[in-house]
Amino acid sequence: MKNILIITHDIPSNSVGATIPFYHMINNIKEDYNLTLVSFTTQKYTKLDITTYSINIPEYKTLQKQLTYTLKNMISFNNLKTRSLLNYYYKPEMDRLIQETIKKENIELIITDLPMAIYTKNNKLPKIVYAFDAVSTYNKDMSQKAETFSGKIYWYLQYKKMQRYEKIYNNYDVCLVVNKRDKKLLEKHIKNTPIKVVPNGVDTTYFTPKKDNIKSKKLVFLGDMKTPPNIDAINYFCKEIYPLILEKQSIELFIVGRNPTDEILKLNDNKYITVTNEVADVRDFLDKNTIFIAPMISGIGIKNKILEAMAMQLPVITTLNGVNGIDAINNKHLVIASNSKEFADYIILLYQDLKLCDIIGSNARLFVEKYYSWSNVSEIIKKQIDLISK
Repeated sequence: MKNILIITHDIPSNSVGATIPFYHMINNIKEDYNLTLVSFTTQKYTKLDITTYSINIPEYKTLQKQLTYTLKNMISFNNLKTRSLLNYYYKPEMDRLIQETIKKENIELIITDLPMAIYTKNNKLPKIVYAFDAVSTYNKDMSQKAETFSGKIYWYLQYKKMQRYEKIYNNYDVCLVVNKRDKKLLEKHIKNTPIKVVPNGVDTTYFTPKKDNIKSKKLVFLGDMKTPPNIDAINYFCKEIYPLILEKQSIELFIVGRNPTDEILKLNDNKYITVTNEVADVRDFLDKNTIFIAPMISGIGIKNKILEAMAMQLPVITTLNGVNGIDAINNKHLVIASNSKEFADYIILLYQDLKLCDIIGSNARLFVEKYYSWSNVSEIIKKQIDLISK
């Protein structure tokens, strides 16, 4: 079996968004290849049943200490020597660990995530960079949308930094992204490396429909509530859509997710809104009484929250931005609203028509089982491994 090195910025787990695809990839291909993982870690160790080498990134209790560590690393001489300028994840000891592991484990192929691509850009082995998204474009959009001058400058610098960093992909044999939009965006400045689409998936065994007695429907939004796209989405919904709904129907809204900002927590003042903060199991809120909303107006990549809700056999209402990268049929697998009024009208329609909810939910479940299970996604990755190994 081929010896493959997987390099990630954190130990892959089923709960940390950016590492979830690697977690499922490892578990789905480990019987076909000899896998070795090298990673930084900031979290409790996740057992993956493969050879693992890691270096800790210290966790700091205060933001000030964390920023001090970050700034020291950003301006270090080693960072200044490389294209990883201002790269939080560049450390000389990690560089040494990776090179030693390649020799020790007789590595024949490398798969790395975006933050760690700096370490193997010059290695001559066949190699894949799993980029996921066109991050530079996201930073550019954030710069244009920022309301303060300092915000515009910050995000513009992030945009230029990431655009420069993304050129590293030209050193790889193939670059993987999650949808066609990000592929097209990266192809504008990545000319030497083929970019292939590998969609995110969903664990259809873990996210499975609940057999609940249907009572009154509720609205649920799910996501990490400190990230700008989720904050934008819920602010848009609460300001532009929810008032239109409450004029006709009293429907409760649950905002489920860790790290809610003070701005989001203030939404608890509305008697119809509950901000839960982090919960033990998000599936407890994704029962048959749920209409799942994803009013996304910013952000990139595939929205995993939508796939999870669809796997739970729930009716999903989203926007064109939210459905980006998910090849679902409108009004069959989910509902896509083009404006605030349409979004509100669709919610009221589903609230009043339980049969329609069941039809869309059932179609959604069948759809993700067929196209977005992690086993199917992993087969696409295996094909790319085989192609560059020849």
